[in-house]
Order: sequence, then structure tokens, then C-alpha cells
Amino acid sequence: MVISLLSFKMYESNGKTILITAPGGGVGKSITHNLIEDGYSVIGLGGKGSQDYVKKLQNSGNDIQFIGCDYFSEDSILEAINDVKSLTRKIDGFIHLAGGSLYSKKIDELSFSEYRKVLSLNLDSTFLLGKNVFDWMKESGGGNIIFFGSTTGSRPSSKKLPYGVAKAGVHAMTWFFAEEGSQYNIITNTIAPGYVLTDRHVEDIQRKAKKTQQNYEILLEKINAKNPLKQSLKPDNIYQLVKMLLTTRHIQGQIIRIDSGQIIG
Repeated sequence: MVISLLSFKMYESNGKTILITAPGGGVGKSITHNLIEDGYSVIGLGGKGSQDYVKKLQNSGNDIQFIGCDYFSEDSILEAINDVKSLTRKIDGFIHLAGGSLYSKKIDELSFSEYRKVLSLNLDSTFLLGKNVFDWMKESGGGNIIFFGSTTGSRPSSKKLPYGVAKAGVHAMTWFFAEEGSQYNIITNTIAPGYVLTDRHVEDIQRKAKKTQQNYEILLEKINAKNPLKQSLKPDNIYQLVKMLLTTRHIQGQIIRIDSGQIIG
């Protein structure tokens, strides 16, 4: 169901429309804001948190529309895509950000239902949304698809088995979309970030610092020490890569890590 529409624009449009999931998420806020700054018309898919963020953008006169979507429901995803089609004849790019590890448990503590829920959110939603966008782009002359994986899909992370399996699946799915999409001018790539210092992660570190009576900066340094550059990856750092993959005609079927060298080779 279309939640709200916008009838005026703040920025000069570049004539291209981007569909993005989780526009109000930790990374989504940054990417959505930057897309609008660069003149894209944006349509967001998501839940209540994203809807609230989009409303703030709309109230400031930004060119963005929003459609509610339950990533766990095939019916909701199909309805959302149909609603998007009622708003625009084509989309030039699709960014699938929705996902999350949901649980932090050892294998012997993890239930099958928890495992399946993580796969549903991260992997099944990528297929369902990706397939429907792919079919649409095939009919409308092509476009650029960006999935989001994770370094956890390439190297194990403690207590994150379902998330790692799901993101490894997203990585593999990228190759198939790229292989089959090439004849239809559909470009598909995946961005695989390392640890991203989102607002939520900042709050988590602050709570840990308070609980353990440690200094916030010291805790952040310990996290940053996991990558060779010893630096934090922030949401805004990801947008340059997103922008490149939305416009490229030559990068196809790649899993591009942005992790400050956490995984080399």
C-alpha cells in the first residue's frame, strides 16, 4: 500500500528513479539523503521506522515517496512492487539494504526457526525483490541492481552463522543475476561492508562503556584495530561506491568489499 506521495521537489531531478529498501535504516538514511542530494527521485520500501524518516524528508521538500513493505511476506513484497509500478513507468536502479543478523548465538543455542527467520529476511527477500525488479527492468530496458552482502558472508563472525550463510547466498545470487541480466542491460553487483559505525552501533558502544566503566574512545579503538587501517567505516563512506555502481556499465557480477582492509585477498 502506498503510504504517502510527494507533489513538489527541493532538488533538481536528474531524471532517474531509484528504488531502495530500508531507507530509514542505519546505512539507508545516509544513502537516501545522498541520492536526493544528487538529484535522484527516490522511492523507499520498508516499515514504520523508514516511513517516519521519509516523512521528515518529505516535510523538508525532498523528492521521495514511500511504500510499506513486510520483507518476510511474499504477498507484501509483490503488492509493494505493484504499487511502485503505479508511481513510475520504470526504475533506473534498485538498492536492497534490508537485512540484519537478528540473533547472536552459538550453533548449539540456535533454533531452526531462528535460523530460517534470518535467511528469510536477508536471502529470501533479496531473491523476491530482486527477481521482481529484474523482470521489470528486463521489460523496460535495463538498470542497475545493488545488493548488500557482508564480510561475514566471506569469513565467519562469532555467533552469526545464519547471517553468514544468508549473506554468502546473496553473494552467489549476484553472479546469477549478473550472468542472466547481461543480455538485458541489467547490471548487478553486491557491496559487502565490514563493521559499519551506524547510530545504533554508537549507542551500543556507549552503553557498553557505561556498563563496564570504560572509555568510549578506547572501546572504539579496539573495534577499529580489527582492520589494518584502524579506522571506522561510517555510512557516508559507502555512498561513493553506491553511486559508482548505480551508473557503471562495465562492473558486472562483483562482490565489492568495503572494510578498510579487514579481509585482504
